[in-house]
Amino acid sequence: MFETLKTYLRYTSWPIIAAMVILVGWGVLAINASEQADPAIGGYALRQARFAGVAMAAFAVATLLPYQVLGRYAYLMFAVTLALLAVVLRLPLIRHSHRWIVMAGVQVQVSEIAKLSYVIMLAWYLRYRKNYRRLPGLVVPFGLTFVPLVLILIEPDLGTSLLFLPTLYLMLFMAGAKLRHLLGIMAVATVVVLFPLPKRLDPDAPPPALSYGVLNLGGQRCAFSPAALALMEPHQRIRVHSWLHQEELKSSDRGYQLAQSKMVIGAGRLSGYGDWSDGEMYFQMLPEDHTDFIFSVVAGRWGLLGCAGVLLLYGVIFLLGAEIAVITYDPFGRLLAVGVLALLFAQIVINVGMTMGLMPVTGMTLPLVSYGGSSLVVNCTALGLLVNVGQRRPILLAPRPFEHADDS
Repeated sequence: MFETLKTYLRYTSWPIIAAMVILVGWGVLAINASEQADPAIGGYALRQARFAGVAMAAFAVATLLPYQVLGRYAYLMFAVTLALLAVVLRLPLIRHSHRWIVMAGVQVQVSEIAKLSYVIMLAWYLRYRKNYRRLPGLVVPFGLTFVPLVLILIEPDLGTSLLFLPTLYLMLFMAGAKLRHLLGIMAVATVVVLFPLPKRLDPDAPPPALSYGVLNLGGQRCAFSPAALALMEPHQRIRVHSWLHQEELKSSDRGYQLAQSKMVIGAGRLSGYGDWSDGEMYFQMLPEDHTDFIFSVVAGRWGLLGCAGVLLLYGVIFLLGAEIAVITYDPFGRLLAVGVLALLFAQIVINVGMTMGLMPVTGMTLPLVSYGGSSLVVNCTALGLLVNVGQRRPILLAPRPFEHADDS
């Protein structure tokens, strides 16, 4: 037992754990900063601290159970998750969407669980296959991706649904799928998303904000808009319009969140507010500052140095996580590590991008920092699996994974 413990401690990536713990603690401090400005969210920092305790326990469990054992139940876990995604759509609305299942008085966001079970399932599916090297072989991975993606879109939860395709692409690419196939599918999807669809207009009605233009077809005025808008809710279309026309934010209330976020980030300057009372008024005007816009709080409270510190901690996780993926010869372990890193990377890019106006506002939390028990527990569990892969690096007397001969 002593030797087992010695091996466990020796091969555990402690810098990843340290970065994770600091980010979680920093998130509690940022939520507390939001509380001081907005009494309506009083007690959220204490709740997040309690969630952190559960998340650390989940992290520890995820490092102890051999990840290969987890893979044997990958399809079962994925099937159960899909069933829960279907069940949650039949439950009463909570905050205008079907995202949560209430268990023992605690709201559990099923889509958060779905993204991790999806990564485990896809890594297990791709581990020894070669059919995805050909275009027809990509049908199954894409099909397995679109099932949870569509169910989550129906909730609706646009933010979480945006994570699946980047994760799929990176895992397929690292597994050896051909770049020309992936780029070709992306090009076709872009054409479909942006394809102009006509919509009849009243004679005196103005064209929609996101239309390509208006034409007279058979005596009827028709506006042509991207096909993707037909799948969006009205508030989501407003967010896209506000992002594309940020010069109008000061004179319109449609982009209020984005305008306030950019104001808070800019006001933080290099090291944040010297006197807390100087910055308190900014946080009072920033909606969802403890969840989706927590990065704006970090920028306002600790300035550019605080933002750089948070991104540096993420960099430690990605650098050492990439090392784990590279030196792991087990195909399932490598793909599991890549999937976890892809999930985290997509969340960070989308969240930071939307708070700065580089991407539309989608409702994406910042991993390990934003308020939310489901998100925190799932992300810590995912990092636990990443560390787990690093602890168990089998040396195989076989070719390295995903090194295929040219089969074009």
